[in-house]
Amino acid sequence: MKMKVLFTQKKEGKVENPEVIGQKIARAYKVKGDKVPPAYPCESEILVLLCFENYGKIDPKLVKFCQDLSTARAHNVALVILSKDGNADAGELTGIFKQNGVNVAGTCGIAVPKGLFGAKKVTDADTKKAQDFADQMVASLFDASALN
Repeated sequence: MKMKVLFTQKKEGKVENPEVIGQKIARAYKVKGDKVPPAYPCESEILVLLCFENYGKIDPKLVKFCQDLSTARAHNVALVILSKDGNADAGELTGIFKQNGVNVAGTCGIAVPKGLFGAKKVTDADTKKAQDFADQMVASLFDASALN
């Protein structure tokens, strides 16, 4: 299956919400899950699923990665966006994908309130919502025989 799951990571070695969701989806499909920027670049991926936080400002490493993402690297992207109100707005990334010709297959917004000491941990319901979204994206983009 030509699919990669990527997530943002602010502090090296600290497991944060995007990584929790990203790794769960990667394990479910037995595909590579990696932080942005990935150790190995995307090459002709049918789907790249990006998990990231959007609390007003998107991680600069993610923006730079998306600027380099072309149709030769990925045909479709799906976005799992963690924000305080569950808004699925990708902000400047939508324009970058459009400019590069990469199709945004779908977006999923998950509400994760952020307090004084950072964002709360994602719940099982949040991870299930992200997993259901990933299932929907895979079902729409991949041939059913390729999933076995």
